[in-house]
Amino acid sequence: MPKTEIKRQIPFDQPIKILLLALHAIGFSGWFGGVLIGTNSSPVFPALTNVSGVLLVLRELYKEGWEWLGYLEGGLTIFKAVVLILCVLWQSGVPLLLGVVLICGLLTSHLPKEIKERRLYGAKGIP
Repeated sequence: MPKTEIKRQIPFDQPIKILLLALHAIGFSGWFGGVLIGTNSSPVFPALTNVSGVLLVLRELYKEGWEWLGYLEGGLTIFKAVVLILCVLWQSGVPLLLGVVLICGLLTSHLPKEIKERRLYGAKGIP
């Protein structure tokens, strides 16, 4: 079922989204790369990843409303946030957990729009 029309517009939305996505990619790459090679990377990378990720979620919630969380894209994003919290609690599992986050991120960015906008719950025919 397609999403409802966008309710709110953000001035300079595309440049803001591109900037936030770039910062998010830089932060995650530095964080995951440091974990994979076994070094203590700067805490700037996880902070950059989390701050830019939160801003991206807030951007979507502002534009689409709470309804966004009921679609596959929103659900995968919340799942990634939960997995990142698990990274803090389960230090020895961080490489595996960050790999799961990477796969979910690839899905949310490369799945066709029709699939990303599928409802995770609710009966058919109910908007």
